[in-house]
Amino acid sequence: MTPARLVAVFDALTRHDGWRHPDAFVERAALADRLDLLLPPDPADAACRRAAPFLVEIEALDARLFARLRRAIAAGDGAAALAPWLDAAPANGAHYDALDALLAGVLALDEPEPEHPAPPPEMVFYQPTPARHIVDCVRRARIGVDDTVLDLGAGMGHVPMLASILTGCRAIGVEREPAYVASAVRAARGLGLDRVSFHCADAREARLDDVDVVYLFTPFVGRVLAEVVDALARAARRRALRIVTLGPCSATFARQAWLRHDGGVRADRVAVFETVTDDPD
Repeated sequence: MTPARLVAVFDALTRHDGWRHPDAFVERAALADRLDLLLPPDPADAACRRAAPFLVEIEALDARLFARLRRAIAAGDGAAALAPWLDAAPANGAHYDALDALLAGVLALDEPEPEHPAPPPEMVFYQPTPARHIVDCVRRARIGVDDTVLDLGAGMGHVPMLASILTGCRAIGVEREPAYVASAVRAARGLGLDRVSFHCADAREARLDDVDVVYLFTPFVGRVLAEVVDALARAARRRALRIVTLGPCSATFARQAWLRHDGGVRADRVAVFETVTDDPD
């Protein structure tokens, strides 16, 4: 017997066509997730056979949406094209949501095997920044087209690419894993993001002279983090910086006397810091 919850999903797919609207990605994602959770593991089961045409149609609709958004990004209209999905969830929490699934489809990143699967001491295992935090970073750090954004520990480049798509800014990712850098470069080229670049290097070697905004999703701890903080402090004596952090490293930056934050430091939301100046205004 088909479970009642699965019957309800089939009823929603059959009776209501809203999920077929080209932009109804969030609704389609929710329906697909529910099917994935409720369907039995045997593909020959009657429920799986009934679900198959719906899943094929959902995939085709999403593919057309991703292609349309990619064309808009290549034409320089990415911010307007992505606008309907940018405020779908509150800007906190460590989970991923429909905006991350949308961004994954649009960026079309391949998932390479890292050359260094285990990070060295004081380096943190890679995980991408949830997309809603990137949107929050762009807005609260007031990133604009004239800014240069540097992501230290950029992974496969979600932050530099989305920041540049939304603002037109120049964005740079520094990442120690060569396979991630290569994947990010391919994705940026495929989208025509000529103001986005990636470099395979240790974060302590990153150039800071012409940077306006620095982003860190706690990519390292201990001595490595301390050395990066010292390098940023030296750079801030020459140039005003905005530093955006997520995760445990936010507490480290909150203790720096040369920085002030924008009103709150939380573990589950980006923290935005600015250089303290002697100007009373």
